[in-house]
Amino acid sequence: MNRAEALRSIEDDLVEYIQQKVFVDFDNFRQIPVEFRLNGKRHCIRESLGRFRTRLECHINGYLVKTMEGEVYFIYFDWTDASQPRAPIQKGVWVLSFRILHDNELMTLYREYRKLLMNMTLKRVVDFHGHLCPEIVVGAKLCEYIFTFLSKRSDQKVSLAIVAENCTPAIDAIQVQLGTTLGNQRLLLIDYSKHNYTVMPNEGLRFSLRPQRYGDEDEYEALELEEKIRTDRVTLEEVVRFQTLLDNRVKHLMERDPEELFETEPVAAFDPPCELAIRYVSCRNCGQPVLKSRAVETDAGLNCLPCFQRTHARPISLNFNDISHLKGESSWEIFSDGRFGYSYSFCPSTSKTRLPQLSRVGLMWPGRVLTRP
Repeated sequence: MNRAEALRSIEDDLVEYIQQKVFVDFDNFRQIPVEFRLNGKRHCIRESLGRFRTRLECHINGYLVKTMEGEVYFIYFDWTDASQPRAPIQKGVWVLSFRILHDNELMTLYREYRKLLMNMTLKRVVDFHGHLCPEIVVGAKLCEYIFTFLSKRSDQKVSLAIVAENCTPAIDAIQVQLGTTLGNQRLLLIDYSKHNYTVMPNEGLRFSLRPQRYGDEDEYEALELEEKIRTDRVTLEEVVRFQTLLDNRVKHLMERDPEELFETEPVAAFDPPCELAIRYVSCRNCGQPVLKSRAVETDAGLNCLPCFQRTHARPISLNFNDISHLKGESSWEIFSDGRFGYSYSFCPSTSKTRLPQLSRVGLMWPGRVLTRP
């Protein structure tokens, strides 16, 4: 049972209430319970599925935990003196609040609803990713649309290459359902955090997610749930509500046809990179192996990109349009900083530095190095 399934179970009251004092071994360094004893039996905790506040004015004191036996419990610390909830040292007792029911303790209807797999084609993707979320459905709907597009073509067996402009869970759906992966170099990433996907069989086609209205935007913004979860200021009730909002968005997306979700437009085709043999060289600074095609050649030898940036490059802030105004005895090299787009670096004109064909999409897609004398 994952976190999302556990929160759905709490929302639907698929729990066994215990509400009993227990002895807890607590790891103060990691700030999580590691085991508890109930009716003389030790229950070792395998993982924490979340930590929460039972009251907004208090410190974090509640934990949703999974034991080695696969049981999921909610356990919290109940303060003896509630008048000073934020004191550095507190007296109180640990209370085991409830246990979430197993699949075999539920009727089939509730069991399937908890997993929220009305569309069983998502099961492989969910098993790969770990849970079901709106981004997974977006990726699955994209794959469905691409299959429909290919079914109208005569060369259906052509190998696809896809350029995705995000690093969201939708990428997992693409890798599982289409077989275009980072490893086989047919999935190329540009992290612009937008659901735009360019598909290349022979001519190019760009799929762009249309703006979506879910009907919960006002509540979503008013509760500030994402910020509260990120800063550990959230209560269990708020997290359960947040999961409900996500599930409603999943249902909204699953009920839509791919044509309703995405708009398409033709784009210029490109030749996808072929999978090449891998050859490594040693960086002269750190000594670590680096792909030769990604190494930076200088007068002193070959460098990996981090070492080159640290020893030779001085980042500056420029727009692409500014480069046309630069003149003089220096050259300006443009290269990718790995994940978040382009960065710029100044290199003296006397240096015989050869930059590799660095990536326009992290270090995955060979691009061009632009030089301005």
